Amino acid sequence: MSEDIDSKKETERPIPSEGIRRFSERLEILVQEHGSVRSYASSASLSEGVVRKYLKGDTYPTLDRVDMLAAAGNVNAAWLVTGEGSKHPGEENQEGLEEFALIPGYNIEVAAGIGSFPDGEESTRKLAFRHKWLRFRGLKPESLVLVFAKGDSMEPTINDNNTLMIDTSNRELNDGHIYVIRTDGHLIVKRIQKLWNKGILLLSDNKEYREQQIEPNEADDLEVIGKVVWIGKDV
Repeated sequence: MSEDIDSKKETERPIPSEGIRRFSERLEILVQEHGSVRSYASSASLSEGVVRKYLKGDTYPTLDRVDMLAAAGNVNAAWLVTGEGSKHPGEENQEGLEEFALIPGYNIEVAAGIGSFPDGEESTRKLAFRHKWLRFRGLKPESLVLVFAKGDSMEPTINDNNTLMIDTSNRELNDGHIYVIRTDGHLIVKRIQKLWNKGILLLSDNKEYREQQIEPNEADDLEVIGKVVWIGKDV
């Protein structure tokens, strides 16, 4: 008698979505994982007969029963109904993280003061960047670090306290690009211009600062930390 009452509560209706039409297939997966229809129905607090009707595709559960069936199978209700999204609760968060690379940031300032670059130090923060975005730019997450810019010598390109992403694998100096360099124990961020005599000009984008010429015999003493490949700034 109770099964007849239960079945009358279900409403037969057209199901336009292919995902919903295959609801019974996903339900069958949960039944198999549970071991039997009886065991699964009991866990969902439903009668075995009603669950079998769902499996045959004779009828579809109401929303409250979808939640009961999903909870019994430890799956997301949206996945059970449509087949879309993550199957198990919590997987959507993991899927989101897998889309991003977490780039380590260090409490290091460049362009002013004596500084050291991270070498075995613990990062103080991490920023998330999409793998797709990094691949498009030819960047590898394991070669990237984030530091702070200090001072106004590179304005308007780089402002005080901007975050800089440094590609530490790119240490070959090329004209017109910006690099973080250690010279005389100082970390600086400058635009580079090579000279005909193998010397180097360290240029500031702020024209109030003079260029610094590195003679050929001094160029070997420069330590190139890496190329600046991204600047984080407020608009």
